[in-house]
Amino acid sequence: MLPAIVLIAEGLVVLWFLLFLTMITSIYLDGRGYGSAVRPKAELSFFKHLRVFVTLGISIACIVTLAEAFELI
Repeated sequence: MLPAIVLIAEGLVVLWFLLFLTMITSIYLDGRGYGSAVRPKAELSFFKHLRVFVTLGISIACIVTLAEAFELI
């Protein structure tokens, strides 16, 4: 029963990540029309690597969840 609960919880986490990514993308797209501004290097780096961060985070969460569910850890 516990592995099923963990898998459901991880599925909800993935859903949360996808909704968060959608929200961030929406904010970014809305702000593009406001004209060009000088962006700090940290902001440029964040947007440049956002897809990598989210993909890596979701992948690691799924792998760890499956490893725990099948008692590999």
